[in-house]
Amino acid sequence: MANTYNTDQLAQFPWIVSCDTLRPEDLLPKFWDAAESCAVWLDRPQLLNAETLASLAKLVGEDSSEADWDDEEAAATLEDLSLALDEAAPRGFYFGASDGDGACFGFWLDESWGDALNACGVDTDCGPERLVLLIAELSDLGYDCDNLRDCYMGEAEGYTEAEAGADGAQMLAEAAGEGDAGSMRWPYCCIDWAEAWEYLRLSDNYALAQVSPARWLVLSPS
Repeated sequence: MANTYNTDQLAQFPWIVSCDTLRPEDLLPKFWDAAESCAVWLDRPQLLNAETLASLAKLVGEDSSEADWDDEEAAATLEDLSLALDEAAPRGFYFGASDGDGACFGFWLDESWGDALNACGVDTDCGPERLVLLIAELSDLGYDCDNLRDCYMGEAEGYTEAEAGADGAQMLAEAAGEGDAGSMRWPYCCIDWAEAWEYLRLSDNYALAQVSPARWLVLSPS
């Protein structure tokens, strides 16, 4: 299931859930709080099952006591929470420990998506919120981490999709070496570069994906 979060939720998202500890008694309440936030945002109250919730209440709930603690149950409950958080991860991300710090738990960009975006010149250090929105846009257009780099044709500039489309059409024509202005082939069958882009978009299923306010990926059909 593709998890969809809006921009307000992404701005509040618990990208880093916990750092600097591996103690289950410290991790359980932090993981629990993050999972509850995700469950509310996704409208999925079943994200944590009744058994897991009962164990959490017993181990780290408001009325829990030292006598209620059980190491084995705590480890199992922590695993259940980790799986739930991974299930709730935004598209293109996973939940777990950081590659560089085993005591830092949070949501991280999937390596396959990172490689594909880097191959298209996308700065994957631009912030997870922007990457989530870009991956969602690419996925909705039919691109994934396996076909993206093969469909990447270059970049276009423009503060609107129409401006970027015109820029992208001109870039594609120049790359193709179209030089016969008397020909009725594309792009000379069009009155301007904006129409040339619309021709590509509607007839050949080319697409744009916005990376930043004035930067777009130009993509061939998936």
